[in-house]
Amino acid sequence: MRVDAPVLAAYIEANPGVMPASVAEHLDVSVRTVRTYVNQTNSAMEGFARIELSRKNGYHLEIQDMARYEAWTADAREKKQALPQTPQARVSYLLNDLLMRTDWITLDDLREVLFVSRSTISNDLKRVQSVLESFGLALEMRPHYGIRVSGSEMARRLCLANIIMDAFNGAAETESDPGVTISTLLSDYGRRSEVGIHNPTLDTISNCVESVAVAENFQINAVAYQNLLIHIAVALVRIQEDCYVPMETEHLERMKGQREYQVAEKIADAIDREMNVQLPEEEIAYIAIHLAGKRTMLGAGASEDEGLVISDGVWRVVSEMLDCVWNAFRFDFRNDLELRMNLARHIVPLAVRLRYHMNLKNPLLADIKTRYALAYSMAIDASTVLARAYDADLSEDEMGYIALAFALALERQKTEAPKKNILVVCASGAGSARLLEYRCRREFADYVDKVMTCDVLGLETFDFSKVDYVFTTVPIHRRLPVPVREVTYFLGDEDVVEMRELLGAREYGPVPSYFKPSLFFPHMTQTSKQDALDFLLDQVCASEPVARNFRELVWKREAMISTSFGNNVAIPHPLEAASSETFICVGLLDHPVAWDTNGQEVQAVFLLGFAAEQDGSLHQFMDTFASVLMDRDAIELLVKRQSWETLAEILAKAQGRQDEAAESDGSSASGA
Repeated sequence: MRVDAPVLAAYIEANPGVMPASVAEHLDVSVRTVRTYVNQTNSAMEGFARIELSRKNGYHLEIQDMARYEAWTADAREKKQALPQTPQARVSYLLNDLLMRTDWITLDDLREVLFVSRSTISNDLKRVQSVLESFGLALEMRPHYGIRVSGSEMARRLCLANIIMDAFNGAAETESDPGVTISTLLSDYGRRSEVGIHNPTLDTISNCVESVAVAENFQINAVAYQNLLIHIAVALVRIQEDCYVPMETEHLERMKGQREYQVAEKIADAIDREMNVQLPEEEIAYIAIHLAGKRTMLGAGASEDEGLVISDGVWRVVSEMLDCVWNAFRFDFRNDLELRMNLARHIVPLAVRLRYHMNLKNPLLADIKTRYALAYSMAIDASTVLARAYDADLSEDEMGYIALAFALALERQKTEAPKKNILVVCASGAGSARLLEYRCRREFADYVDKVMTCDVLGLETFDFSKVDYVFTTVPIHRRLPVPVREVTYFLGDEDVVEMRELLGAREYGPVPSYFKPSLFFPHMTQTSKQDALDFLLDQVCASEPVARNFRELVWKREAMISTSFGNNVAIPHPLEAASSETFICVGLLDHPVAWDTNGQEVQAVFLLGFAAEQDGSLHQFMDTFASVLMDRDAIELLVKRQSWETLAEILAKAQGRQDEAAESDGSSASGA
C-alpha cells in the first residue's frame, strides 16, 4: 500500500525513536521500502521539516518551521477527507472518473490517487465492471496501457447520470440545492471536470425546461423532472468536451414527427438563449427520448394520456403479464379492463426507459412495499415478462409503479367495479355503425355502461369527456385525450370472446386452511439458499400433491428474479400453478442466508404452492398474509420464537386488523 508523506511524518512525530524495522512492520512493507518513503517525505518537507535516523535512537522528526509544517499537514488532511472512504463511494468515484475520460489510466495511478492497495482497487473495479455492463458498457483492459470504458456515448451519459442521481437524491433527503453548478455536480461524485465558460446551475436548466413546458402545455411528471434536468446537465458537459450522441438518420427522422421532439427543440432554443450552447439535431433527439419516458403510474391524468396509442405489441405484453400473475398466484386479473389499460398506458413510456436504460426513482417505493406487499410480489413476477419483452431488467423503483396498478386492481375487487363508457370508431356508414353499437350492447351489457360509435370525421366534434376508452377499427391520425386501442376487427367472433372474458365478473367461495403443522420447519441449520430451499422442496414433494416438475418450476422462477423483497423474508414459488391443493410451507432459519446476488439476507422462508383450481377466499387471505410479510415486528417475533403457536398468533392478529379495517370502511360508507 502506498503511504503518503504527511501520514508517515505524523506517525514518526507521534512515535519518536521508532526503529526502521518497527515502521516496516506497521506499514507491512520492507525496511528498504521504508527508506524510500522517508526520502520521498523529506523531499516533500524540504525547507520546513526533516526525518532523521539515528542507529541507536531510531527515527525522529525535526521541524524547522512549525507554521509551514502545520499548514502542510492540514492541507493533506483536507485533501484526504475529500476522497471517498467507503467501497460504495470509491465505486461511484471510479465510475465517474472512467466515464468522463477517453484516455487510458493504470491501476497504479488509480491506487495512488485513492490511497488504497492494489487488491482494494481490483475489488472495486469488479463492482465498477458490473455496473457498466448493466448499461451495455465494458471495462477495457490492455497491458502497459491500463483501463478505460468502451461503449456508446448515450450509454455513458445514462450511466453517469444514474450515478449522479443516486448521490444527488441521497443528498437531497437532508439538503437540496437547486443552484448547484454542473461542474460541482460532477466533481462531488467523481473526478473534477473542467467545464469551461459554460457552467450553469440546475436552476438555469430548470427555467429553460419549465418555461417551454408551460408554453407548450406539456406535462412533465414531478418524479421525472429532476432526472430530466440532470440528464440535460450531463449532456451539456459532454458536449463541451466534444462528445456527442450519434443517431441513425432513419431513427432521427422518425423522432422528428413526434411531439416530444418538437418540445425538445424549444427547450434547446431556450438553452441556446440562456447559455449560448447550440444543440445539434441528435442532441435534441436525446432530450426528446427523455421526454418520451416521462410518464409514470403516479399522477397520470388526462393530459398525460393525450395522444397515447396502445399498440398490439404492448397489449400482448400486458396479456402475458396477467397470465404470469394468474399462473403464479391464481389471481385472475385477465378480465380486468381497467387494470389492462392502466398497465398498457404505463408500459408505453416504460418501454422507452427500458430501451435506453433510463433510471426513474419512485418516491413511494418504501410505502408500496410495506402497504401493498402482495401487489409488489405480483409486480416482481410480472416484471419478468417486461424484462423478456424489452431485454432489460426492471429496477425496484419501476416494479413499484407496476405494483401500484395491481394494488388498485386488488382494491377494486373488494367493491363493485364501475362500468365503462366506450367509443367505437369505424369507417362504415351510419347503418353499419348502428348495427355495431347494437351488437356491443348485446354482448357486453353487464360490463359496459355506454357504447357510442362514430367515424373518423366525427372525432372532430366528439366530446371525449363522455368516454373512458376508444376502440378503433381504422388508423386515427390525430391526438385523442383518452387511451386508444387499435384493433383489426373489433367485433369478430374471436374478439367477442376476448372482450367478454376481459369484462367478465368473478365469484369466489369459502376460505380454506393453507398452513399445516406438518409444513412448519423451525430452527433450520442450512447455511445457503440452495440448501435451505432444497430442504423445503424435499418436504413438500414428499408430502403434498404437487406436480412432478414442482421443484424445477420453483428453481426456474428463482433464476428469473429474486423472491426476497426485504424484511428478512423470501416467498419462493413455482412459475405456474403446480399443485392440486394450495399450501404454504414455512422454514425458519437459525441464521440468515444470502438470497440474491446483492446479498439480501433471509431468515423466514415461505414456500408457496397454488392449486390450479382456486376458490375466491384465497384473495382475502393473501391480503392478510402479505401484511404479515411486511410487518417487521411480526417477522422478528416469529424468527425469535420459531414456534407454530407464534405463527398462529401472528396470523390471527393480522386477520383481526383486516376485519377491523373492513368494518371501519363499511361504517364510513354507511355514514356517508
